[in-house]
Amino acid sequence: MTIAAALVLCMATAPVSKAADRNSTSSGNYEVMSIGTGTPGTKILKVYVTDRNKKNAPALARKAAVEACLFRGIPAGGRVAATPALCSISAEKEHADFFGKFFAEGGQYLRYVNLTSEGAIPDEDIIKVKGGYKVGVIVQVMYDNLRRDLQDAGIIRSLGSGF
Repeated sequence: MTIAAALVLCMATAPVSKAADRNSTSSGNYEVMSIGTGTPGTKILKVYVTDRNKKNAPALARKAAVEACLFRGIPAGGRVAATPALCSISAEKEHADFFGKFFAEGGQYLRYVNLTSEGAIPDEDIIKVKGGYKVGVIVQVMYDNLRRDLQDAGIIRSLGSGF
């Protein structure tokens, strides 16, 4: 076996680190459901976050909701069509410094998301799971403002710029 073939084999079978497997801005394990639209330009989402402490859920849900709008997209639900992600994975990597600051603790992402129930979480939205809790939090994302500010910052193209 040649050295090149041995290197390829080693790289193909080497374990991938969790840090490399997750994107740099990820707030962890979450699920997002679209449950409607609020005022024009907003989206109402139910975000399920998993954490050891259920009191962390509102903060984790805010970040996860914005992340979903940016990098995952929002699935259809509640008479609302699916919404594609605003950014591509390549945009996340290309603008890593921007997104690092954007998602830092107390970062700019907080300008685009509100809790709809002031953080009150019904008991049926708190599920005990192995290692902690899965908590459902309803949030409102100012989607149009987020998209417009990312366009102004040169992170994404405007809808009218063409392909």
